[in-house]
Amino acid sequence: MPRQHGMADREPCPWRIVDDVGGAFCMGAIGGGIWHTVKGFRLAPAGSRLQGSFSAVQARAPVLGGQFAVWGGLFACCDCTMTSIRQKEDPWNSIISGAVTGGVLAARAGPREMASAAVVGGVLLALIEGMGIMFTKMMAPPVPTAEDYERARLQDPTAPPTAGGMSILGNVMGGNASPSTTAPPPSTLDEMSSSETTFSTEEPSQSETTSSGSSWFGLGK
Repeated sequence: MPRQHGMADREPCPWRIVDDVGGAFCMGAIGGGIWHTVKGFRLAPAGSRLQGSFSAVQARAPVLGGQFAVWGGLFACCDCTMTSIRQKEDPWNSIISGAVTGGVLAARAGPREMASAAVVGGVLLALIEGMGIMFTKMMAPPVPTAEDYERARLQDPTAPPTAGGMSILGNVMGGNASPSTTAPPPSTLDEMSSSETTFSTEEPSQSETTSSGSSWFGLGK
C-alpha cells in the first residue's frame, strides 16, 4: 500500500483506532480541564471560587474528553475504511473521514444539519491537511539541482588532502594565519627540491685537525 512521507509514522489500521481514541480523550480532558477551571472560577460565588473551579472540572472535563474520544474513534474507523477501500493513504482519506464523521454525529438533528456538519468536518480536515503539507514542504531540504549532482560527481571523497590544504588547515586552527593563506607556488617547490647542498669529499689534513682541536679547548692561537 503506497504511503506518503507525512503519514509514514502513523500506526497501522487496527491499532490506529485505539491510538486516536486515547489521544482524543486526553486532548479533550486536558483542554476541558483548563477551560472549566477558568469558567468555574469565574462563575462560582465569592469565597468558594476554588471549590467551584474544582467541581466544574470534575463534572465537565471527563464529559468533554468522552466527546472527543467518540469523534476520534469514529474518524479513525472511517479513515481505516477508506484506506482499505482505496488501497492508499493520502490527505483525501482524512478529508472524507472528517466529512463522514461530522455527518454521522449530527444525524439525529436532521438531514440539513447532517449535511452542514459534514461540510464543516470536511473543510476543517482539509485545512488541517493543507497546513501539514505546507509545513512539511517548508521544513524539507531543497531539491538538489543538476549543478549539485555534477559537483558531487567531480569531487572524489576518497582522495587524500593536499599538502597545501593541510598546512592551511593547521594554520587556521592554530591561529597563526588567516583562512586566505595559500600554498607556495609549484615553481618555488621545484626550485627548493632541485637545489642540492655539496659537501667536500677531501679529508682534512693532520695540521688542520690539530689546530682546530687546540682552538676548541682554548689552547690555540
